[in-house]
Amino acid sequence: MIIQIISYDNSYMELDYKEMPDQSSRTAKIVAEIFGSSLNEQQIIKLFKLNHGLILTRDNIRPSKQVIIAENGELKIDLYEGQPLVYTYINSEDNNDKPLDICIIFPVAEMIYNGNLLDSYSNCMDVDEVLHELYGHFTARKFLVGSRLFIKDFNLATITQIDILKSYLYYVYHLSKCSTEIQFDNLFTLNLLPKIVTSDGEELDTHEKLTRWMNDLHQKKMIDIISYDNLTPLQHNTSSIDDLENFNEKQPGIIDFKEKLNFKEWVGDAMHNNLVSWIKDSQLFQGLLVNKNYKIINSRKIVCNFIKIPEINLIDKFYLDVIKPITKLEQRLISHDIFSIKDLSSFPFIRSQSSNVKDYEGYNHILVKYKKYEILLNTDYVKPTKEFEQVIEEALNSMKPLKALQDIFNEYGHLFPQRIVLGKCLKNVVPNPFSSNAFGIATNDVNEIINLLNNLNISSLLTQKGKIIEKNDLHNWIQNTDNHLEIIEFDNNIPLYEILKVEQQEKIDDILGNNSSVIMTGITDLKDLNNNNVEHYKRINLNTSLESDDYEVFGSIISENNSKLEELEFYVNFALYDFNGFYAIIKKPKETNIDVANCNIFWMIIGNPSKLSVFSPKNRRDIIVKYCKIPITLKPKQLNYHVEIPFQLSQDESIFFNATPKGFELRSTIKLISWNHNSIDINFDPQPNNESNSLANTKIANNIDLNICIIYSYSITLKIDNRNEEFPLNLIGDILIAPVISSFQELHIQDQNETPSSSRITTRRISRRRVRRRYMRHNNQATLNLMTQLTAIQADGSSASLVAQFFNGTFSF
Repeated sequence: MIIQIISYDNSYMELDYKEMPDQSSRTAKIVAEIFGSSLNEQQIIKLFKLNHGLILTRDNIRPSKQVIIAENGELKIDLYEGQPLVYTYINSEDNNDKPLDICIIFPVAEMIYNGNLLDSYSNCMDVDEVLHELYGHFTARKFLVGSRLFIKDFNLATITQIDILKSYLYYVYHLSKCSTEIQFDNLFTLNLLPKIVTSDGEELDTHEKLTRWMNDLHQKKMIDIISYDNLTPLQHNTSSIDDLENFNEKQPGIIDFKEKLNFKEWVGDAMHNNLVSWIKDSQLFQGLLVNKNYKIINSRKIVCNFIKIPEINLIDKFYLDVIKPITKLEQRLISHDIFSIKDLSSFPFIRSQSSNVKDYEGYNHILVKYKKYEILLNTDYVKPTKEFEQVIEEALNSMKPLKALQDIFNEYGHLFPQRIVLGKCLKNVVPNPFSSNAFGIATNDVNEIINLLNNLNISSLLTQKGKIIEKNDLHNWIQNTDNHLEIIEFDNNIPLYEILKVEQQEKIDDILGNNSSVIMTGITDLKDLNNNNVEHYKRINLNTSLESDDYEVFGSIISENNSKLEELEFYVNFALYDFNGFYAIIKKPKETNIDVANCNIFWMIIGNPSKLSVFSPKNRRDIIVKYCKIPITLKPKQLNYHVEIPFQLSQDESIFFNATPKGFELRSTIKLISWNHNSIDINFDPQPNNESNSLANTKIANNIDLNICIIYSYSITLKIDNRNEEFPLNLIGDILIAPVISSFQELHIQDQNETPSSSRITTRRISRRRVRRRYMRHNNQATLNLMTQLTAIQADGSSASLVAQFFNGTFSF
């Protein structure tokens, strides 16, 4: 077997293991472990140039060109059992104002070589630079082989960055040594820390690169001389090295350093008291779940990682708190280290039970806390994982996004604490011993805490793990508070979804909000209708069931080639809403030549996504919906009405109408006459051939609910949910354009400094903040009773008659 190893002069040395003589079993075993096979001593001496002199320059040390020591000397090799060695602030002489580096050497083995100087060197009497280049300035007896890392600009790092780096290197080194899988890639990126560079100048800027480097180190794949020791200056005409004075060690590339420490000394307390270990022990990035008992537990999913190093502040104070929960919910949250949340209204994905708002009386929570550190995790310091963002996006693109989001947050977590307090805590819950208010005292005087406990008749407290601490043992407990810090407070809590990107947050807010939206759209053919009938009652079933019947439907009849029909051709309204669909009531004049069976209904559902739990993703983007229901009294022989609108109208918006008559049959289409910024003028146009039912001939006043929907969109079309098509908005309603406005009405004049795009964005932002009133259209139970009757009746004239009675307001529940 032949392998190649790069020597000092970058040439390749071939080692033939078949030619190796026997060595002692111990040396052979060590050599095999280091190099993967058995090398003889001469090959090792030649490989590392142990019998060469050393040329010392200002910034480096390297072997001489000529051999000066015989190869028949004594070579001892042992595995290195000690810690890696750290040289702080290297090459800092005359560079006090510049960035300073750290060097960490990772020895694999130590070698000692003793041999006599060659006669050819001993006979050289002259001392000049030529001889120094050939033979060197020094020889070395002890060598450390392994590899090394440089930490650049170490003195410019913050204390937090330094502690994280120390702990991180410590964990990676020891875990890779044990062949344990390392999973730090989910915590932070290495570009947040000082640069880690190899001897060859490669920057280890990812977890994968550093882990691979450590694995190669432990597998003895990187072997080089990293330290020379027992240095002896060469003096010509000297036959024995033992006669010469010894000097201290020397490392290639290091001129000077401030301190030499072993790895564990250098890491120090950072191994335990730092962000990496706290994250590892407390699973801070795995999301916080609030279960049905309001206990805080970690989810199994990692939801975010660092993009900045969080701020860590030392508190180092003791506190005695007496807390009086007001509700059962507050009591349960306090029991699980959440003190700032009084109700869950701002956490939409935590299910709150009505029993938890009941008063909680009679008990106080007594807390003795030692607060060591606070970790401030502003949302600017973290970013969601790609996996978390992906599952959120999939939920947002579903027809039932609210349920999908609820399932995700039940798995990934509900809360994100922006402030975490580490320390120790003792608790007790006792009957209310006095009527004074709750209080909190910060003190480092143990005797003061004990006196306060005496006043409260507290003899013992419990640790977070349930261990009893007697009041008299409080001194001992306090002395050990620095050991194994625990999370004792989650504070400044926000919903977990607020760590997502703004775009995803806005989509979730739209789903959770009270604003009306385009829930669903559809095109339904009328092939099953009989053109000979004047009235039709068409059932439209939804592909996705809703969770409420509190919605409104707007639509129109369109031709088979998808063009808008004149209002006098057909009249359509919608009624009998339920969870699975609704009815379209279609009426036509007798003289029309259009076959209704060749037409379609273009419809859209307007409602609240959080109530209906359905929200089609096709029409969410850049669509603003404004909806209102206005009661109107229709007066005899009056066809035109002026209606005040509770929100502002703007040019290029689309307006839609339908009406709910109360106790009579409305046979009129609703037409827009004119509009201004806060009102409209409409006309109830009677259907031809229905003079007896025309408003022009009505002698009594009738009441209706006028449903008005305004849509603002960057697009002039709506995407259809049950077809892969888009249809213009004006097939259903009217576009608000300047010519429609009467000359005497106020025009909405756009500010000359306001661009159309900025105007639209401003309108969109204002509209999203409006909360509009909604009323139930029908009594839920009554509607369900009616639909039960409809289902039981065969599809004949009696069914149509029953639906007609309901629509006309003459049906009795």
